Amino acid sequence: MSIKRYGKSSSALLNQKTSFFAENEKHLKNQRRIAEIYVKQPKRTNCKNCNKELGTVTDLVKDGVDYIVCDYCEHLNGIYEDTSDFCNAMYTNDSGEEYAANYQSADVDSYNYRTSSIYLPKANFLYTSLQSNKLKPNNLEYLDFGAGSGYFVAALKKAGLQNVNGTEVSEHQVNFGNAMIGENVLRTHNIEDTNKTIRESTAQVISMIGVLEHVQKPREVLEEIKKNDHIKYLYISVPTFSLSVYLEQLSPDVFHRQLHGGHTHLYTEKSLQHLSKEFGFEIMAEWWFGADAVDLFRHVAVTLEKTNASTKLQNKWKKDFIPIIDAVQIEIDKKHYSSEVHMLFKKI
Repeated sequence: MSIKRYGKSSSALLNQKTSFFAENEKHLKNQRRIAEIYVKQPKRTNCKNCNKELGTVTDLVKDGVDYIVCDYCEHLNGIYEDTSDFCNAMYTNDSGEEYAANYQSADVDSYNYRTSSIYLPKANFLYTSLQSNKLKPNNLEYLDFGAGSGYFVAALKKAGLQNVNGTEVSEHQVNFGNAMIGENVLRTHNIEDTNKTIRESTAQVISMIGVLEHVQKPREVLEEIKKNDHIKYLYISVPTFSLSVYLEQLSPDVFHRQLHGGHTHLYTEKSLQHLSKEFGFEIMAEWWFGADAVDLFRHVAVTLEKTNASTKLQNKWKKDFIPIIDAVQIEIDKKHYSSEVHMLFKKI
C-alpha cells in the first residue's frame, strides 16, 4: 500500500531558524565562500542522479555557479564535481565543527526540543508507514547513515524503537550527539569508507535524512544498498528543485537556503522516480512538505530591512503573512513542488 502525506506546521522551523533572518550577512558570506571553493572543482559531465550525459546549455547561474537541468530525469545539477577536496572542506575539516554549527543545539533542553519538534514527526512517519505495510517496526534494526548530531536516532528511540544506531563522518557531531542522547549510539566512519559502511551494515532499515544529496557518489551508495541482502528498506529526506530556487534567483543578497553549499544538485519527482526504478526500489510512502512559504516570508522580510522600509511596514508584513504560511505551503506541497520530500522505499 502506497502512502502519500502532505504538509507540516512551520512553527518549529520559524523558531529554530531565527539566525537566517537576524544574521543574513554572515550566512550569505559563508554561502559565497563555499561557492568559490565549488567552482574550482573539475566540471561535471554526467547527471548526478541518472548518470546520463549532461547538456552544454546552462539553465541558471547563481553565485557564479552554472546549473543544468538533466534532459533525461530532470535532476538539477551544478556543473562541478563534488570532489574529495570539496567534501572534506564542507564536512570533515576541523572534525566537522564548523559545519555542525548550523545544526547544533546549545544544551540538552534545546536538543530535545529540536528532536521532538523537527525529527520526531519524521520518525513517526517512518514507523507508521512500516506498520501500514503490515510490518513490525520494533522487530527491525535501523542504521541512520550521516546521522549528524543524532537527532533522528534520538527521535527513533523516542518513537519506541530500540535497535537503532547512527554513523557519521564528523567526530565533533558524534561526540556531541552521544553526550546529548546519553548513550554511545553514534559512531564515526571515514568519508572514504562510505560505501564500505553501507556494504557491511546488518540493518534492515537504512535512513538518510538530508544526506543523500551530500554524498560524494550517491549512485554507488544506492548500488551498495541494492546489493546488501540485509537491507530491505531505505528512508530518505532530500531537497528538491522547488519554488525556493526561483526565490533565490530573485534575491541574490538574501541567504540561499535551498541551492547552496553542499546542495550542489537537487532532486525532482521525476528524478526520484528514475532512482527508484533504476535501483529496484518500490516507493512505499512519500511525505511532501517544504519551507518555500517560509523562504518567501524571509526573503521579503530581509529585503524590507535591507532597503530601509519603515518598521511599520516590516511589522505589517509579519502580521499579515505569518498566519497564512501553512495554508500557502500546503497547496505547494500537494503539487509535489515543495522544497523537501521524505520517501520510504522497499527493495524489490
